[in-house]
Amino acid sequence: MYIVDDPMLALITRFMCGAQNAEVSDAEFLLRQINAIEHYVEQFPDNERDVRAMEWIGVYAQEYRRQWQKDAVVKTLAKERCPDCPLAGESRSAHCEIHAFWLSLLQHYIADEISSQEYAENTLELLKGYKSRLKVGPVRKQLQPAIA
Repeated sequence: MYIVDDPMLALITRFMCGAQNAEVSDAEFLLRQINAIEHYVEQFPDNERDVRAMEWIGVYAQEYRRQWQKDAVVKTLAKERCPDCPLAGESRSAHCEIHAFWLSLLQHYIADEISSQEYAENTLELLKGYKSRLKVGPVRKQLQPAIA
């Protein structure tokens, strides 16, 4: 899946799922877009359909592609697990807490509720918080035998 409209989505796609894991293709996108155009022009007489198809492309094609890319990224990443996920060895389909929060942030970004800068900042804060939490865990384990 090649993304050109949104640099943040392009970055996420490249590093989080990679092209090899994307279950959607550009050909699928084109077929769906053709179906959308055909559905749109059905309401017009035959002699107007070519003009109306070009009209649809001019007005809706960019936003259609942008929305399709967002949906495809979310659909793909919702199935992925991070390579260092603490649940990686388990067969259950739930995500770890970090991934669940990250997917929530991604959903907010996809819905245009936060900017790409806010998304990046919130993601880094999320990772920073969990990194700090992981540092406490080994210290706690070292202290427990000494207390007992």
